[in-house]
Amino acid sequence: MTTEKLEVFQQFGRSAKYQIKKVETGNVVIYTRVSSKEQADKNLSLETQRRAIEQYAERNKLGILGYFGGTYESAKTDGRKEFNRMLDFIRKSRNKVSTVLVYSMDRFSRTGAKGAISIVSELREKYGINVFAITQPTDTSNPSGVLHQNIQLLFSEYDNELRKQKAVAGMKEKLKKGIWVVPPPQGYDIIKINGDRKIVVNEVGKKIKKAFQWKVEGMKNEEIVSKLKAMKVPMYKQQLLKIFKNPFYCGLIAHGLLDGEVVEGTHEKMITKEMFLRINDIMQSSSRFGVPHRKENDNIPLKVFMKCDDCKEPFAGYIVKAKGLYYYKCRTNGCRCNKNAKQMHELFANFLNQFQMNADCIKPFLYEVISEVEKQQEDNVSEQKVIKSNLTEVQKKIDDLEERHFIKIEIPKPVYEKFLLKYQQEKKTIEKNLCDSNIDISNLQNNLEKALNFSVNLATAWSSTDYSSKEKLQKLMFPEGIYYNRQNHTFRTTKINLVFAQIADWKRITAENKKGTFDKNHQKSLSAEKEGFEPPEPFGSTVFKTAAIDHSAISPLQI
Repeated sequence: MTTEKLEVFQQFGRSAKYQIKKVETGNVVIYTRVSSKEQADKNLSLETQRRAIEQYAERNKLGILGYFGGTYESAKTDGRKEFNRMLDFIRKSRNKVSTVLVYSMDRFSRTGAKGAISIVSELREKYGINVFAITQPTDTSNPSGVLHQNIQLLFSEYDNELRKQKAVAGMKEKLKKGIWVVPPPQGYDIIKINGDRKIVVNEVGKKIKKAFQWKVEGMKNEEIVSKLKAMKVPMYKQQLLKIFKNPFYCGLIAHGLLDGEVVEGTHEKMITKEMFLRINDIMQSSSRFGVPHRKENDNIPLKVFMKCDDCKEPFAGYIVKAKGLYYYKCRTNGCRCNKNAKQMHELFANFLNQFQMNADCIKPFLYEVISEVEKQQEDNVSEQKVIKSNLTEVQKKIDDLEERHFIKIEIPKPVYEKFLLKYQQEKKTIEKNLCDSNIDISNLQNNLEKALNFSVNLATAWSSTDYSSKEKLQKLMFPEGIYYNRQNHTFRTTKINLVFAQIADWKRITAENKKGTFDKNHQKSLSAEKEGFEPPEPFGSTVFKTAAIDHSAISPLQI
């Protein structure tokens, strides 16, 4: 049938459901950030970041539409004022901004896979905007570049956690000695006497001290709040309850870093221990399941994170005091999905095994990834030659145009400016294509190797760590949580962190390999000839995927 005759069928054509947009305006916004107030006050790196980014923009003829950040912001969440202001500007300036320029990926965000990957993916796929770090240039127009950038974000969070671990260790040591290392509660000031740091009761504290006495005498909380307000002490009911329950006021230190331990503090106490106990004897209460209401409980780390596969509701955790056993229970009335916590933890640890890389598999896995990238680089060589030739040609046009305008006076200014703008835009496009055609293999290999080494002891790391670390690892690997199917006694998930998803794919493919090439070649060096290793199928089809791909099809682990 001829093409003309097929035109009548055009009405039945289907458009692509998924298509990544790309903005090519040459306009950018700049985002700078430091992690602490001290750095911002002393301008330790903000100016350095801004100056370096501006120089990069100038070299590449990029138009700057706005500056954002420029202050210290929390590394724990992307819910920051300046960051959100930048996102709002980008959304309102649709098709005007092509790139967000940052100094390095950890300056853009330290949230790693918990949020940063989804943000950069949304900017890239929904708005056609790339996040580009001038000190870590990465091409995100191809899947390998996306993987590279995601790994950078992953290890930004990893580096932040290492720093935090060192800081927390020092804080914990001081707390054990009774030294309060964070801002004291209401009613206290930090002062220095002869160079020594002291925490003492201030004028507000002297008035709060009376509130303890009033409580012992049987005065109601509402009346105490009113009397304190009359004394010009800002107070509300919930705040008063926190004060009455805080042992700091009787000279003791109770901090989360002490793992439930209470130690004698070195600060000035406001009331006696006896008075504190008398007040809390009045207020003492218990929860429905006999568990004091605590946000963190090492015995039930999967609560809320784990959901029922039948009704999609999160699981709660509780203890049966008679047995001394913890359980998880679906929150839906009548669901009756009630499971022993110990058994669920064993099931989850086994579930993690499919994302755990064997130590002797790291080299062949890296070999496959790097080989694919090197192959792509070889394919780009001829393309780069053409691009460089085009770059030389357009530069000659610019030089000739300037000579004819400034020296020979042959071209009037309006004509000169018109053609100069055209050639500069052409040059910028060519330079971008040249940059996009090159991949930094060494950085990709180093970052990927660190991630693989971390994954070797994945299940053991989760089982042996504390609640907070468990929670972070869970969210890092499975951003949308996990679902428990009680009929099959299995877990499934709708979204998996890109790096760990590739590990699961690799393990599945090598398990299906019938040729025996994996055992034969797994010790080969990354620099070995490509024909020395035969993958069971083109590995580019599994490793180089975008973070938006749904990995729910990965078979759940059955026990």
